[in-house]
Amino acid sequence: MNIQGTDKKLPAWLSLSALAAVVTLTRPSNANGVPVETFTLRAPVVREVRAADRASSGDDEQRELMLFAGLAEVGVKDLEGLKLADYRRVQAAYSHLVPDTDYSASMPSWLSITTDQALVTLSCPSQINGVSVDKVALRSPTVGDVRAANRDAGGDAEQRELVLFAALAGAPVADLEGLKLVDFNRLQAGYFRMDQDEDRKSVV
Repeated sequence: MNIQGTDKKLPAWLSLSALAAVVTLTRPSNANGVPVETFTLRAPVVREVRAADRASSGDDEQRELMLFAGLAEVGVKDLEGLKLADYRRVQAAYSHLVPDTDYSASMPSWLSITTDQALVTLSCPSQINGVSVDKVALRSPTVGDVRAANRDAGGDAEQRELVLFAALAGAPVADLEGLKLVDFNRLQAGYFRMDQDEDRKSVV
């Protein structure tokens, strides 16, 4: 797979796949007590990002450190011991793994929209309802779906979205939490693009 948003040539110090980014450091650094020349950052899943959100108590820098430490399987102190230039490389690698792209103006190749559903092709297979799949379909929501998600989420906006998407996909919330973040972002784009298209039709 070529990760979305990576059309530009990658820097020589970065190797990228659907599952991980490998960063070559400017100089060796310690990781788990061993000198290393590279850091491997796994592509995050939704569950890991939410856990870092909760554990960091609103501190964005701590959230990032905790998330990166988990993805690289090193200690936070190991990341704090990196040269700033190398930490910036790790940040850049994460940005490549989870690109922030606006799909409102164009239809990406991994998304198809019909009147009844948004069909998203995943960046890599994932387990949904005990089966490995490479596509997830979100049906068009009803008012009842949205109200039920509002009730079940208890005021948590992220949980509301997970509950709603799980209902529309016919999958457990835990399975969506196990999606790569880049793929959950694709579901978000598909949902909002479907909603956007419905609004356009209602105006015509």
